[in-house]
Amino acid sequence: MFRKELKKGALSIPFLLLFLTLLIFYQSQLSGYLNEGKKITAPQPGLENYGLVHTDDPELVMPGALNSLFGEFAENRYTTYPWGFLRNVRLGEKEQDKMTELLSQLSGTEKEEVLARAGDFQGGATVIMNPDGSMTATEPDTARGLAPAQGISYARFRELMNQADALLGGGSDYQEERLSSFAYRGKTYEEALQEYEEARDTDRYTGAHARLFSDYMTIFCAFLPAFLMVSECLRDRRANMRELIFTRRVSSLRLTLTRYGAAVLLSMAPVLLLAGIDTVRSALLYSGSQIDLLAYCKYALGWILPTVLFSCALGLLFTEFTDTPIGLAAVLALWFVDLNRGMREIDGGYDGFVLMPRHNDLMGSSTFQSHFGELLTNRLLYTAIALALVGLSALVLEQKRKGRWFHFDALKTRFSHSKGMPEE
Repeated sequence: MFRKELKKGALSIPFLLLFLTLLIFYQSQLSGYLNEGKKITAPQPGLENYGLVHTDDPELVMPGALNSLFGEFAENRYTTYPWGFLRNVRLGEKEQDKMTELLSQLSGTEKEEVLARAGDFQGGATVIMNPDGSMTATEPDTARGLAPAQGISYARFRELMNQADALLGGGSDYQEERLSSFAYRGKTYEEALQEYEEARDTDRYTGAHARLFSDYMTIFCAFLPAFLMVSECLRDRRANMRELIFTRRVSSLRLTLTRYGAAVLLSMAPVLLLAGIDTVRSALLYSGSQIDLLAYCKYALGWILPTVLFSCALGLLFTEFTDTPIGLAAVLALWFVDLNRGMREIDGGYDGFVLMPRHNDLMGSSTFQSHFGELLTNRLLYTAIALALVGLSALVLEQKRKGRWFHFDALKTRFSHSKGMPEE
């Protein structure tokens, strides 16, 4: 029965669309990340720039955060991410007056001067991309902007920033735990060398590339499998095979697991194929070096598979509940929220209840290792939830087979009878 389900799915248009979409996405986003230009090599001593890293240094955090807030104040257009959604906030007159007071305390500047400077503010610190792909931070323009108040403590600065975040309704980068996002410093040669050694010794090169591969592929694997799952669930109803399936002498759990397992395997097949291709490409790129030949497979199964399991399970449950493709809307809504939330932790966001863990950085082995426990918990949690949803779907199917649960075909039959129409 599983082979038949697998064969039907493999020959279906939804699977073909899933395969082509992943292939196009891979070609556009990942085809160039395994070439000589992206090869991980040891840093050379004496260079002027080794890239940037975030820092918690108050001397860098305070001017960057203050001028970002002041720039948004000048435009009265603040960016926040409540519940994972991007939200542009415009404050009313009273709220803007309170923000003026906060800026006055943060900068030690009179409110009238704050308002006067807001008229010709030219912006805070920015990060620019260099020709070699590295980044450089520019100094904030405090001549027309604002500088932190003389003698203000970092504790007081954080307190006032938290008040600004609360005034905006929460979810902004001005909350205490997000302040380091405003501060960059140059990476030292020693730090760059340590990163390289971690990529060489811990990741064995392929682990670093496999994380980036998983980061990109998980984005599409969070919703494409649901399309395949929902399509497979609705196909029997479209073919008028529902009643025949209901009378089969096979358990509802087996029927559900067969269909679910086929959808999961078909969804993972393109991922595993591309992972195998990239394993070969990595072996050629790092010819002569010791690499982890199983890295892509391990990351695909440990990182991407739980997302596929959940996506299919959620689509399956909603379809069994309603006999409609409404599950797609639920999956897409969750995907949109999670994608927006993940954008704030794109260089290593594993914590919390994220469906799509992010690591959009070729390096960062130490970040991955230090947060591996959180990532493992996250992946196991989504796997457990997926299996629970599948079990619930089987229970719903069982009730349908016993006539104790609403389903579309039964409603259609009753409606036809009430109109005096013959059954189809």
